Amino acid sequence: MTADAAQLNALAFPMISEEIRAVLTAKSDALAHRAAADLTALLHTDFVYVNASGRKFDKSGYIDNSCVSGRLIFHSQKVSELEVRSFGDTAVATMTLDDHFTFDGRDVKATYKSLCVFTRNDGRWLWYAGQTMWPAT
Repeated sequence: MTADAAQLNALAFPMISEEIRAVLTAKSDALAHRAAADLTALLHTDFVYVNASGRKFDKSGYIDNSCVSGRLIFHSQKVSELEVRSFGDTAVATMTLDDHFTFDGRDVKATYKSLCVFTRNDGRWLWYAGQTMWPAT
């Protein structure tokens, strides 16, 4: 990266971080409202996700599991400790998630660590890939 490119990246970083936070907030809202269309609009066509149980989802599977099937019902998801690194049209975010959901009738409140990859497509950020895991003890 040239010195000019590094300087531009440093200037754009706060804006990119806030744009990624906005995508994550919209994702949390879509999960809590079981809004499949809203969630669909946030995910890249080739989206892939691995949850804390090690289950892998593509875009349609994630939407079905999170918004449609009724097995998983999010009540809230709060993002904290967000750190974003950008690499041109790609951004990588790490964060802590405080989730409250019902899974197969069980009420669950849990904290996770998560890594998400975003790509800028037609001027907006899309969630491309992610992995959520239990925090280290």
